[in-house]
Amino acid sequence: MKINMMNRPIKGTNEWNHFSIVLDIPVKSEVIAFGLLLNGPGHVWMDKLSFEMVDESVPVTEQSYTEGLSNEPVNLNFEDDTAIG
Repeated sequence: MKINMMNRPIKGTNEWNHFSIVLDIPVKSEVIAFGLLLNGPGHVWMDKLSFEMVDESVPVTEQSYTEGLSNEPVNLNFEDDTAIG
């Protein structure tokens, strides 16, 4: 699963601010990878990064457009009508 801030990018020059991503972590997860992306010239800093457990009353962040896609190719013979959508 890949979650990022694609739908809410930080643009321009900004003061320090707090940004968060809330997601459900599957029970069988083994790794959480995190990082920072900068598109174009400039500088970006990250400070006081933390991971916190929250209860179900906190809504998850809008999911990536890749959510729900299979990790493997499916229906390569185009015979399964239910594999689309």
